[in-house]
Amino acid sequence: MQKFFVKHKLSVDDITHLSDSDSRNILERDTLHIEDYIEIETYERRFLAQITDIHTNSIEIHIIEDLGERESDFVPSITIIQSLSNDSKFNYFIEKSVEIGIEKIIPIESKYSLKSKNKAIKDTGFWNKLVRDATEQSRNIFPTIIERPIYLKEISNYRFEKNSIKICFATEVDSSRYLDEYILNKNLKVPVYIAIGPEKGWDITDIDIFKKNDFDFVRLKGNILRTETTGLVIGSIIKFLKGEI
Repeated sequence: MQKFFVKHKLSVDDITHLSDSDSRNILERDTLHIEDYIEIETYERRFLAQITDIHTNSIEIHIIEDLGERESDFVPSITIIQSLSNDSKFNYFIEKSVEIGIEKIIPIESKYSLKSKNKAIKDTGFWNKLVRDATEQSRNIFPTIIERPIYLKEISNYRFEKNSIKICFATEVDSSRYLDEYILNKNLKVPVYIAIGPEKGWDITDIDIFKKNDFDFVRLKGNILRTETTGLVIGSIIKFLKGEI
């Protein structure tokens, strides 16, 4: 039985639609038809569903049975590894990340961060309040996860999912590729990690850490963006290409 993911909460007897990307895949491959059964996962639970209608660009389903809690841990589609900046910029970044649906943020202290890890840890309560408020305002069912701030060197201890895409936005690296060229042939169904540096950029020691952890280096064409908007722009582009926005 084919399995699909729905990002909002569901209950038995709900009528909903599959994501645009899943709907396109079904329509293009012609693998499923009306009355076929499929399995649906949300962030929390699993369901048995039946296809009730097939439109020109969407698949309608009826939730028939609750199959219980998910067996596997939630894996974020997009995680932004954001260098700590001053309060107003970082707070803006958090609010907008929730609005566009970034699933996880990992705050880091890099060489030129404007705030230290230890000071930032004291802000985590306020950050979570920002997430709650932005979640309510944007009607995002699942709030963005903000991890405890870490030193950049601690990223070496992070458990990245197998085959995930790891990119670091870096104009300091001569070999960095333009984002549109880099993602042209990438499988964007896997988790994506995006590292964004401070206003002053990455130090050579920061770059070495990313190299040791197999990050690829990318840049954008056109205008120079501020640190609080760079991750939002790249995250939005990738979410669009994933069919999530």
